[in-house]
Amino acid sequence: MLIGLVQQFGIGIVGTIAGAIEGIGTFTLVLVLAVLLTFYFLRDGDHFWRMFLDRVEPGRRTHVEAAGKRAFDVLGGYMVGTGAISIFGAATQFLIMVILGIPFALPLAILAIFGGFIPYIGSLVTTGLAFLVTVATGSPTDVAIMAVFTIVFNIVQGNFVAPIVYSRVVSLHPAVVLVAIPAGAAVAGVIGMFLVVPFLGVVAAVWRTVLRVLDTGPVDALEPPEATPVATETALSAAPTG
Repeated sequence: MLIGLVQQFGIGIVGTIAGAIEGIGTFTLVLVLAVLLTFYFLRDGDHFWRMFLDRVEPGRRTHVEAAGKRAFDVLGGYMVGTGAISIFGAATQFLIMVILGIPFALPLAILAIFGGFIPYIGSLVTTGLAFLVTVATGSPTDVAIMAVFTIVFNIVQGNFVAPIVYSRVVSLHPAVVLVAIPAGAAVAGVIGMFLVVPFLGVVAAVWRTVLRVLDTGPVDALEPPEATPVATETALSAAPTG
């Protein structure tokens, strides 16, 4: 009986450690890919975009270029909003740890900035590390305060702050953001959580232009749409007669 309990306890610990290692590995992979993609995008993005526009039909080129500009604005706003959320969380965590006198406040705050770019999981991991450091070095009062901070911070940031900020920078309703992040996690894991909000923001910003571009009829970017016969007859009937 005792041996079985010990074995189950050991298996549980091994599973927890394996899950933590897997999460850290996924976090590191996403971070490295984000840095590399950002570098190549900043270096060659404009060149590739111009090459793509040169292959677009001239009548549709203006629409495609306008849609691309809106998409880039959404992506830029998303990165700025995510950075603001990360810095806010890191500064809050740093302040709490300094007030309590917990060591490693600055390194953990820097880690929290990077972790904030992964919704939910990033802040949960970084605040969890800060809590573990508090457990190892702080008093029972410090542990209690840090536990309350960890729980409240993750609930408030994940369910209120992040949806409101993302909704403003990518023009999506907070409820859509709140539902989209778990859905992205279910479809593609951590990468899906990171990409789903900017993806939906880009789709919401450019879908009308995409539908217009995909129209099989001719497109003239400088000419307004022709009036329908019904609208023309209505305008003529409403015009004053001499």
